[in-house]
Amino acid sequence: MTVAAGVPTVWLGLVEHLEPSGGEVPSLRRILVGGAPLAPALMERIERRLGVSVQTSWGMTELSPSGTMALPGDPDRTASVSGRPAVGLDLLLTDAGGRALAEQRNTEGHLRVKGAAVVERYLGDSDPATDADGWFDTGDLARIDAQGNLIITGRAKDLIKSGGEWINPAEIEAIIGALPEISLAAVIGRADPKWGELSMLLVAVRKQQVISDEALLAALNGRIASWWVPDAIIRLEDMPMAATGKIDKLRLKKLYGGA
Repeated sequence: MTVAAGVPTVWLGLVEHLEPSGGEVPSLRRILVGGAPLAPALMERIERRLGVSVQTSWGMTELSPSGTMALPGDPDRTASVSGRPAVGLDLLLTDAGGRALAEQRNTEGHLRVKGAAVVERYLGDSDPATDADGWFDTGDLARIDAQGNLIITGRAKDLIKSGGEWINPAEIEAIIGALPEISLAAVIGRADPKWGELSMLLVAVRKQQVISDEALLAALNGRIASWWVPDAIIRLEDMPMAATGKIDKLRLKKLYGGA
């Protein structure tokens, strides 16, 4: 096997399995990563330990499933850039109400897609899954750079509203996930009687690594707004994972999101 595909946690699991044993995957040359945010530190760790080139992508089942993909071996590739759309797929950034943004480049918006391979309606539903113009709301927040590359910046349903202001967990997770001591990081909203919600940081620390709560918060200083700073930090031995291999935020919210 020279090429393989999987969500980031699959490759994290392989790396953490091989590190203590000294195992190798000599035939593997390239891996396609998608389905969840990829921290830059994890991308570098995967490439260094497995000796592979990471090719980023974005898609979803409703797109059959490919949406965008970076060029293989691109020397300018980064973890945050998911590449350009496949032939026949159109991207549109809108406001929360579905109105197209006047500027479609280098501006964050709600991502909608349209194309022949995009879902028309869900099984058992009589109503279409797309709007009157054929656009499907992906639920993602995104930017499109000057070259037409897609950058997923978060999930609309994961946004935390604290004191009337929005907090984007993905931005905090990217900063904390880049720390060498951290294996996985997740941010959820915790119910608060005064502010509505406060952000909570949950982390799984790499084996044989140590990092203080103070150091975790210091990594955020000057990089996020003060009201975004997590109100609490929870350390987990094992981060709960969904069947898809992604962090199970629904379970985290049930366990830790109460008042």
